[in-house]
Amino acid sequence: MPLPPIPPIIARREPARNKFFTHVEEDLGTDAGTYTYSFIDTTWDAVLVVPVLADGRLVIERIYRHPYRAYVFEFPAGGIEHGEDPCAAGARELEEETGYRASSVRLLQSFEPVPGLCRMRLQIVLATDLKQTGKRSHEALELIEVVEADLPQAVAWTKIQPCSGFLLTGVLLWEQEIRRQQSAV
Repeated sequence: MPLPPIPPIIARREPARNKFFTHVEEDLGTDAGTYTYSFIDTTWDAVLVVPVLADGRLVIERIYRHPYRAYVFEFPAGGIEHGEDPCAAGARELEEETGYRASSVRLLQSFEPVPGLCRMRLQIVLATDLKQTGKRSHEALELIEVVEADLPQAVAWTKIQPCSGFLLTGVLLWEQEIRRQQSAV
């Protein structure tokens, strides 16, 4: 069965913009008339880093997230500058936020995390061979405590509300990577 045609854009407005995103409203032509669709168009794509220490523990942040007025557990993450390689962005974000430098970074997965609401691609990278440099640089509202946890503890943190999709996604991909490595042996 063929898909219905993509609705034409009749008008576009940008009611708000800041350095992180643009709020977009588009009027779409449909068989039932005009439909206004609102979404967020991000300035950058983003990277999520799953940092793994030599002993298998994970480097996780407890970070303040203002929309929830709470601290949540997450893996390091941030924006990918235009033209920047996702793995390089992941290594940069990891060191800026945690002080850990990775000797090895590779892409695990890419996807659109909230395609009906936000236009942004999330790149998930695995960072290994970590060394603590002690060098961290945060923006004003990056209130971060760095913690190290084994996989069972990280899984337990995914049960705490609010649960960050960054933690949940990273844990699931790390579990998948462990299974892949075990089946390769």
